[in-house]
Amino acid sequence: MLMSEMPVSNRSPFILMKTFFCILPIFLATALFAEVDKDALPDVEDGFEVDFFVREPHIINPSSLCFDKDGRLYVGAGPQYRQPKEDSPTDYIKILIDEDGDGVAEKVKTFAEGLNCVQSMAWKGDELWVANAPEITVLRDTDGDDVADEYTIIYTGLNNLRHSVHGLNWGPDGWLYFTMGNTWVKPNAPKPIRDLMGIKSDDKTEYPLRKVYTKDSYKKSYHPINKDEKEGGIFRCRPGGHNLELYARGMRNPWDMCMDSGFNWLATDNDPGPPADRIFMPIRHGHYSMRHPWKFDWMGKHPAVAPSSDLFPSVSGSGTGVVFYTSEHFPEEYRNRHLIADWTNNCIFLYKPKIIDGGVTQAGDLGYKGAKGRSLFRPTDIEVGPDGALYIAGWGSVYGTEYVPKEKWTPEESAKYQGRVFRLRHESPLIAQSKWNTAKRKKEIKTWSFEELMEDIGHQVHVWRVNAQDELVRRGGSVRSELIKTIESNTLTETQATWSLWALGHIEKDRNANHAEILRIALESGDLNLRIQAARVLGENKVIK
Repeated sequence: MLMSEMPVSNRSPFILMKTFFCILPIFLATALFAEVDKDALPDVEDGFEVDFFVREPHIINPSSLCFDKDGRLYVGAGPQYRQPKEDSPTDYIKILIDEDGDGVAEKVKTFAEGLNCVQSMAWKGDELWVANAPEITVLRDTDGDDVADEYTIIYTGLNNLRHSVHGLNWGPDGWLYFTMGNTWVKPNAPKPIRDLMGIKSDDKTEYPLRKVYTKDSYKKSYHPINKDEKEGGIFRCRPGGHNLELYARGMRNPWDMCMDSGFNWLATDNDPGPPADRIFMPIRHGHYSMRHPWKFDWMGKHPAVAPSSDLFPSVSGSGTGVVFYTSEHFPEEYRNRHLIADWTNNCIFLYKPKIIDGGVTQAGDLGYKGAKGRSLFRPTDIEVGPDGALYIAGWGSVYGTEYVPKEKWTPEESAKYQGRVFRLRHESPLIAQSKWNTAKRKKEIKTWSFEELMEDIGHQVHVWRVNAQDELVRRGGSVRSELIKTIESNTLTETQATWSLWALGHIEKDRNANHAEILRIALESGDLNLRIQAARVLGENKVIK
């Protein structure tokens, strides 16, 4: 079914969304299982190709993806979602390895297991931060065998699996950001989270816990489903889980968030409607009006503190993964744009905002294209690989699972235990491994040259930016002059410039410097992004108030 562009009535602003690839909705009724061709691939835009990177039985119901420092894809999956019992089989994290670059993972290794529902992951150095409500857990492989042997609980008592913790992202400011759904938290949850939820408690638990377990001694927590909905929000903390604080509030079930090249956030929120789920731009101290008497858009008699950016094209939409695409593999029209997964409508959207209202919010027109046929394509997360391809986690046929041992599966039961990762690429050549899997990846990052670090600080792969910035900060004064010179050379991409300027800010703060160079950039630079980032650094470091 092909639908022409159609206006969205009774609201402003509008959005510009182009369906990148989309299949007709697959509804949850068991009666439809027979109609689903489990071996079919979704239809894609002209010039693109899609294939299976991995599929069941290796994984079932994947909900999170991330790449590591070596460019390998990790997937969080398993049977926990949506109503597990205390003794239900647990979720796991697996490494998907495509050694010959043919687009199929030949090797699948279990990195960690025994977890609650894994709904987000983010690397920083040798730490994999995992959102597996009711916990945030850090995993480390201390002996290099690709198996996590150290499990550290940072927070516990968080939401149950219904609307839980998602969207882990390390920002160039050094904070870890994450989204939090609105389901009830336990009385021993961290106080900033209890305060948002309105949970009264005298609990004196000190966070972060930093309780370290082995693979064998780690025992996940259990939080039964509780539909007592409160208020969702976005939180952030320092490395190690310190200084947890509320960043923005007023959401129902914010799933994923990502930053663009100028360190501006975009996120999805599954709102109860009407009118629909929404896309929004989180800002510090913003209130987006869930459980709030004001509307969540900037319209009407009582405008909200902060606007939603837009609504999804269907009230049944369900926004999940979000990425900001900067790689050179896709054509120009897809670069420096957001890609957004819609789980309910079986689509990946290309989001092309433009600025109106004095630069306050985003707007555009709505374009939507359907596709022909049916396939098992229900995206829960998306990530861009070092090769420039888009990797998509695909859920199974049903919303949640009631776990049945494999030996007892009937044909109907087996339909519940599906899961795959798709790889979407353009017909032009992918970015060759020889271009990104270079000799430096075999070396310790502390031995990399300044130029090698600057290559990674602007890369599409998130952990490469994080690690490169951390190494520059570690070197501190020894790279300060060269970093300033490079920032002012006008040769950097916007992503490189943003992360480099913040690296300089961290160095200045560590040195107790007066930030004179950053102040000069804020006042005199001809590059608007540099001036914005410099002003943000000065504010974050409390140089100016």
